[in-house]
Amino acid sequence: MSQSSIQPIAVLCDFDGTITQCEVIGEIYKKFASGNCEQLVRLWTRGEISTLEEIRGCFATIRATQHEMEKELVSITIDPDFPALLDFCRRHGYQFAILSDGLQWYIEFILNRFGISSVTIFANQIQFNPDGFEISFPWYDPKTPKRGTSKPMIIQRYHDMGYQVYFIGDGLSDLEAVHVADKVYAKGRLLDICVDNNLPVIGFSSFADLLNKISV
Repeated sequence: MSQSSIQPIAVLCDFDGTITQCEVIGEIYKKFASGNCEQLVRLWTRGEISTLEEIRGCFATIRATQHEMEKELVSITIDPDFPALLDFCRRHGYQFAILSDGLQWYIEFILNRFGISSVTIFANQIQFNPDGFEISFPWYDPKTPKRGTSKPMIIQRYHDMGYQVYFIGDGLSDLEAVHVADKVYAKGRLLDICVDNNLPVIGFSSFADLLNKISV
């Protein structure tokens, strides 16, 4: 097979709990949200409400400013080998993008802290206004009504452009992506669900571990 006929690869990766070492939006809720936010998170986890309802409901209880929240975000760490994954993709000519059901604002803030920029990001949006927050969901798809960012829709866009898609994730918001990606790398709860349901998956524990597997 000639080099020009080899199908290009896109590596699409979750953010919270996959690139970071915690659920970032959960940390924001714990620090700043009040009222019924805890109940909304439980309902979301059980699949009883959507990400749209959870994020809007929880942020409606937050009175902190953008600056106050960002002061807390400086403690968030990422997997130390995430830059090595980006370098691996660059060297092999793979497209790379982050697919998140969280907020692009904090993804960019955290990545910038570690000197990482120019990464394609598909995520929900927040605008900080003097009278509160405006949250929007540009990657919503009614075919995945429980998610703000439809990861299957984005994966399909890459398929339509001719890419084979490798998906990397760890949690509930990644479940639908498992069924449409060409190859799935999972850890945490997502790995457990895939194994329990006999879904094709390659488990990993860290990006160092992942790099040994994705390069095979």
